[in-house]
Amino acid sequence: MSLIDVIVGTSVMLIVFLGIFGAFKLSIELVFNTKAKAGAIAFITDQLEYIRGLPYDSVGTVGGIPSGTVPQLQQKTLNGINYTLRTLIQYVDAPEDGLGSADSNAITADYKSVKVEALWMIKGQSRSVFAVTRVSPQGIETLANGGTLLVNIFNALATPIQDATVRIVNASTVPAIDVSVNSDTGGVVSFPGAPPAADYQISVMKAGYSSSTTYMSTAQNPNPNPAPVSVVNRQTTTISFAIDLLGSLRVLTFSPVGPGTYADTFPNQAGLSATSSATVSGGAIVLDGAQGSYPPSGSAMSTPITPPYLSSWDSLSWTASTSASVSALISLYYWNATASSYALIPDSKVPGNSAGFAVGPMSLAALDAATYGTLEIHTALATTDASSTPEVYDWNLTYQSGPTPLPNIGFDIHGTKSIGTTAGGAPLYKMNGTYSSGSYGEYNFDAMEWDVYLITLTSGSHDIQERCPNDASVTPGTALNVLFTLVPHTTNSLRVIVTGSNVSVPNATVTVIGGSVNSSALTSACGQVFFGSLPAATYTVTVTASGYQGYTTDVPVTGATEFPAGLTSN
Repeated sequence: MSLIDVIVGTSVMLIVFLGIFGAFKLSIELVFNTKAKAGAIAFITDQLEYIRGLPYDSVGTVGGIPSGTVPQLQQKTLNGINYTLRTLIQYVDAPEDGLGSADSNAITADYKSVKVEALWMIKGQSRSVFAVTRVSPQGIETLANGGTLLVNIFNALATPIQDATVRIVNASTVPAIDVSVNSDTGGVVSFPGAPPAADYQISVMKAGYSSSTTYMSTAQNPNPNPAPVSVVNRQTTTISFAIDLLGSLRVLTFSPVGPGTYADTFPNQAGLSATSSATVSGGAIVLDGAQGSYPPSGSAMSTPITPPYLSSWDSLSWTASTSASVSALISLYYWNATASSYALIPDSKVPGNSAGFAVGPMSLAALDAATYGTLEIHTALATTDASSTPEVYDWNLTYQSGPTPLPNIGFDIHGTKSIGTTAGGAPLYKMNGTYSSGSYGEYNFDAMEWDVYLITLTSGSHDIQERCPNDASVTPGTALNVLFTLVPHTTNSLRVIVTGSNVSVPNATVTVIGGSVNSSALTSACGQVFFGSLPAATYTVTVTASGYQGYTTDVPVTGATEFPAGLTSN
């Protein structure tokens, strides 16, 4: 046989045996899973038979409604497999004799529903099986003592929430109650036959959702809301809870866009990335050699210039000594990420760059910061006299950078939802705390309930130039970034927030007049404008914007003043 025949034959046999092995492995797993499920069914069957053998009045769970001797959770082991047996027993209000208040005999606990579920793990994956049965009283239903506790769960849009876990706890009843049930498709959990008592504590939760609960009265929260509820004999007590998908909130603190400069006066050659027949001498870039032996040309290139948080480039200027026989031409290169190399900035962006500039400054306003984020300055030196060399003494590259992260800014935050009030009537907010933006100028709240959050600075060293968006409103299941642009604090300042139909109005002209102040500025993309270092006084504020009626009012400015200007459409 040839080598190819051997390889092909071996491959075919390997495929066949792998297939046989896979089928064998699958059959083993199937037998094991079937055996595990059979064990679970056996436990469920035994539990149901045990419950069916109990007197009707004894059918209930420990800590449940109705109360009984059956444990809510049991741990079982069979054939080396660990099972969790979960039993839920509830009264059911049957529709045949009317529901709720329309029940013909005013007894809503018509029969008991029994659900037994077995849970186990197979190779790190959970498995479960359950069975449900009904246990009815002999003859007509009776209930010597009990009321109905009805819990409604809905979201921010008042839509019912299914499969939310509702936990009922009451330590004052005998026996004590501690039972958890999931809401139905209508977002409802009903507990007919709940023992009459006060202080039913209820909590509602669901994975990935906010939670809601009742609150006990304490010295810190003497007027809780919602408070625990009471169940009255033969009456229905209803309570509702709102939960929804969790969102996130990120608070970022920045210093505003400001000027920056890259400068090199050539005390040494550290600021140069490459030279050719050129060197640094006497605080200048010159041709190599000595008087009488200077080469006809040379060049030098600066190290890469990459300003952090670059917003825009301004200009390039330099100082050089030239004459009729010597020249120094300056040009700019940029890092071309596509080609992974430096290239001349095209003349379409900086006219004349390819030929080089003998005098400055060079305007760089046309350069896009994203494309031209890294620059290098190049100088081409030339002489027609071996006794003379051009000299470049310095170069200065100016730009605007920012917003730049501003670290370790303290702030307070609280939502509008409360859990009660103090003895004096002040609200106790559900979410309330003090935080810091940390070393990176940001703080992340990864699990935030939908709400409108108020954020205030705790440090007096800065004023808010802009807060974008101005309202920190977290909606269900969404991520919100709130950007604070901060400037050094001045005694008096004015921040005007311009909106139209509750929407920020950008590029509106805001004029502030009063005393010696007569200043105008355009609102940002978030509809805000800031005036700092104002004398304390009352100013006339005028706002004009395309598509809106003019707006003028007097605004007293004392300290850090924030003024909302709502415009009316034309």
